[in-house]
Amino acid sequence: MPPPDRFRKAVLEMLKQEGRPLHYTEVGRRLKEAGLWAEVKEPEKIAKIRLSALARWSRSPVVALGKGFYALREEGDASPEP
Repeated sequence: MPPPDRFRKAVLEMLKQEGRPLHYTEVGRRLKEAGLWAEVKEPEKIAKIRLSALARWSRSPVVALGKGFYALREEGDASPEP
């Protein structure tokens, strides 16, 4: 599993490219498909834990929107799409 800094950079890039909030299951699946988490058996579970910790950090560029969705801070006031 990559160190937290590589995870953070990968998530930021993913959210910038997508341009919309993403659910933690999608983040975990994409990281596994990209090979960043090739050895991780439960990528969705790990993504949930790491994204939750990242969003709790006061200076984090990532915010939790609720119901498992995460977005970049400047997009934080947008509601997640189903």
